Amino acid sequence: MQYLTAFVDYTYPPLRTFWESRRTAHYLSVALVTTFSLSMALAVVNYWHLLALPGLLARCHFLQAVEVSFTLLLFFEMVSLVFVIPDSIANSIGKQIEILSLVLLRSSFKEFSHYNFERPLQSQLESVYKMVADGGGALLVFLLLSLYYGVQRHRAITPEADRAGFVQLKQLMALLVLAALLLLIGHDVMQALRTGHWVQSVDRFYLLLIYADVLLLLVAFRYTLHYPDIFRYSAFVLVTVFIRFSLLAPVYYNALLGVFSVVFAIAVVYFHTVFTDGRLAYIARHQPRPPAAAGEVAAPPQPRE
Repeated sequence: MQYLTAFVDYTYPPLRTFWESRRTAHYLSVALVTTFSLSMALAVVNYWHLLALPGLLARCHFLQAVEVSFTLLLFFEMVSLVFVIPDSIANSIGKQIEILSLVLLRSSFKEFSHYNFERPLQSQLESVYKMVADGGGALLVFLLLSLYYGVQRHRAITPEADRAGFVQLKQLMALLVLAALLLLIGHDVMQALRTGHWVQSVDRFYLLLIYADVLLLLVAFRYTLHYPDIFRYSAFVLVTVFIRFSLLAPVYYNALLGVFSVVFAIAVVYFHTVFTDGRLAYIARHQPRPPAAAGEVAAPPQPRE
């Protein structure tokens, strides 16, 4: 256990510092611009038939350049989510919702990449309706996300003496999720090169997050047995399940499930706050009063509601 703790302390803080630095943000921006430029260059080559490109490269066209760039941006956001896991499960759920909004936008751009400007609009109305549904769903998720962050009220669920150990366990979990994410992306790239079809495994990443959230829930039992905290952890795992369902659902249903996931997350945070405040108020009203000192008149008992 001591070696594992030393490994986490040696690995996680430098990785997070590197990822959240301004220099890394500059490199990521350069990577996005370069990816978009190369995609446009490939589209020019394919449009003018300048070269016979193999497999996936031969199907790259102008509208797909936006989709490819959004795919890379989505990967960067998933890595950022990994580094939010040790902060709090509420922040982690918020980051998952952010990624959900980007997935919906990406789905809208993906539908746009299939649009043919040489055909009349009437013959492609179904494609337009799908774009509107995904884009509108992303906008609603974005709006509800502001409400989610607004109703949050962070409370420490672990004693001060145990907090450092709990954070280290979550950092270890984040490193494992990061390794699994890199393996998933590597598998996607290999599949694309072999088959010529790019299939991004965002839904499998959310499945991985479900297992990680369940494990964090079980670990939390070591530090707290308070019913509202356990309920909140369990309900947040269910939010991740709902988000994964929305990624697997067909068009129209995916946006509805995504919006419902955010509404459910807002309800969990709000009602947890209401329950906790009510419970603390109840304890304050009914806790036994200390006996009065000699010569001091005891306060009369307050009537119970």
